[in-house]
Amino acid sequence: MMRTPLVLTLMSVFVGGPVIAASVESQLSAREPAPAASAQEAPVNALAKAMADFRKRLDGYIDLRNQITKTVPEVKETGDPSKIHSREQALGRAIAAARSTAKRGDLFGVEMSRHLRIILAQDWKSRSAADRRALFDEVPVGIKLAINQPYPTTVPLVSAPAKLLADLPTLPEELEYRLVDRHLLLRDRDANLILDLLLNVFPARNR
Repeated sequence: MMRTPLVLTLMSVFVGGPVIAASVESQLSAREPAPAASAQEAPVNALAKAMADFRKRLDGYIDLRNQITKTVPEVKETGDPSKIHSREQALGRAIAAARSTAKRGDLFGVEMSRHLRIILAQDWKSRSAADRRALFDEVPVGIKLAINQPYPTTVPLVSAPAKLLADLPTLPEELEYRLVDRHLLLRDRDANLILDLLLNVFPARNR
């Protein structure tokens, strides 16, 4: 009869043991800090932020553009090239005036510019010598480009190749990328206006 309390005590220890252990483990887990982001996640997060900031700047430009286009009527007689050109020039002048203090990098931004250079460098390395020459055969060297200036009408509109465009951030339909000499520029389609420039994205070429 004297053994009963000892047996009950031992049984309570064994029965309660796992519960106590689980409770302690849960408390320790709760105290442990969350694991830090891995080295691979950090660049992904940085790129996502750069993309989001870039899109925000583009949306700001589109908002401004929408306000300006209300003051520059659309051309209804699309069969008259002179009227289309006049409207293009008027829209370009109005946008340039509204962005009179604009400078290089205002839309691309520092971080997005860095990522764009990486994308362009990788694309360049993937191309053969013939493909590289083909990108620029139509464009003369040394063209003067500036923010808020019309895209030169004497220079062909050289678009980025389809493969490269697929890697570049998507733009609003009013805007487009153009390659000129060694540079990437952002152009307003209807206004034929250079909005931003990323200079010397490709190596110097011998001609």
